[in-house]
Amino acid sequence: MRVFCEILTWLVESEFDDLDWQAVETGLTGTDDERENGRHSYPLVGETGRLDLELAQAVGGTVISVEVYGVVDEVLRGQVELACDVAAAYGMSRS
Repeated sequence: MRVFCEILTWLVESEFDDLDWQAVETGLTGTDDERENGRHSYPLVGETGRLDLELAQAVGGTVISVEVYGVVDEVLRGQVELACDVAAAYGMSRS
């Protein structure tokens, strides 16, 4: 999940540091992708735009549900869609 957040942050020309990760990780605690209002919101604000993440842990599992919102141009939209597709197809972790 952290790698995914770092990629999205890079796309809006910003940095995702340890404090950002702590906020996301802490915010995921107690989330539930099946419960209304069970998501954690986190903004990624950069020099070229803002993306808002809505995150929730799958009940009883390790899968994290993610929705990405923002006012973006077609190029950034394509980049975000590609990042989402890659994240959905592969387990992403830092080695």
